[in-house]
Amino acid sequence: MRHARLCCILLPLLGAGCADLRPDGAPARSGAPGRAGYEDVSKAAATLLEGIRLYENGNFKEAIAALGAPDVQAAPPAIRVDALKYTAFSYCVLENYAQCRHAFDLALGLDPDFALRSSEHGHPMWGPVFDAAKATSEQDRTHTSLDRERERWRGVDLWRAR
Repeated sequence: MRHARLCCILLPLLGAGCADLRPDGAPARSGAPGRAGYEDVSKAAATLLEGIRLYENGNFKEAIAALGAPDVQAAPPAIRVDALKYTAFSYCVLENYAQCRHAFDLALGLDPDFALRSSEHGHPMWGPVFDAAKATSEQDRTHTSLDRERERWRGVDLWRAR
């Protein structure tokens, strides 16, 4: 199946909502703000799949619009990262490399360990853009951890015995 990886991501997310079902099988609505319910995740997943279908059919501008829909933007990070990946691919195919890079940066901001599959990684249009975004992301992570370490030791007199 073409979207096997995507299904592996979406099914657990959709299944996670099943724990919140009422005894009659209907979804229980949570009053917790910011918590995606079963219907919200299901709608975002359907929109994501539609965006991927548009991308695969060569309708890149329509794919970008679908993948940027509010329900996708409010979805759990796994869905948003996949939407951003296909958004980046679409921008790169349209030769809008700045927006392509921005989408990869956003995806890496959500998931610093995000990586392209081996079949996607060597692509001549988005491969170099992703590599640059990933290198910057890793450099930023290194600097952030060093900054935290410096802040931890700030004000400590290392020469004075304790």
